[in-house]
Amino acid sequence: MARPREFDPQAALQTAIEVFWEKGYFDGSVDEVVKRSGVAKYGIYGTFGTKRELFLQVLEQYGKDRRHDMLKLIYQPDASLPEIRKFFQEAPKRVMHENSKRRGCLMCNTGIEIGAQDGEIRSIINRFFAEQTGVLEACLARAVANDELSRDTDTKRLANFLSRELRLMVMLAGSGEPLAEIQDHLEVALQVLD
Repeated sequence: MARPREFDPQAALQTAIEVFWEKGYFDGSVDEVVKRSGVAKYGIYGTFGTKRELFLQVLEQYGKDRRHDMLKLIYQPDASLPEIRKFFQEAPKRVMHENSKRRGCLMCNTGIEIGAQDGEIRSIINRFFAEQTGVLEACLARAVANDELSRDTDTKRLANFLSRELRLMVMLAGSGEPLAEIQDHLEVALQVLD
């Protein structure tokens, strides 16, 4: 008879997110997840599989989590230009993580670390950013419909630009750029919405 699971897999997965966000894939380890979570190594392997399988689940969960916290504002069904502006004003503070070793975005960090070498991981990252770009494009289309932007606005190109600016922002945060400098950069970038 199998032993009942004695831990919360979701809590262990959140611990794994923290470990890989702080240390990256290569420097993060299952041993560190075990140490921080208090879950036995057999419990982690038995629930999540290998380190790679755990990491793939970490990326998927991280993407889901960002839809419900950082990206929540632009995921609202009626979001348009005001929500885009507010999102970009608030985003730098959300990615700085001043009281944590985490900086930037796990997806961006992973893309830089191993995205070019690993097609499956690159696919997860690309899907995350494609969805984010699609959400921005829908917001921009509503902005056009609401006469917040010109009728001839190319919402697809503008959404791609904004999505790339968001990635640049989190990479700047991850490299230690001061918050004021990031905010200044975004203020200039968002002039495309005027």
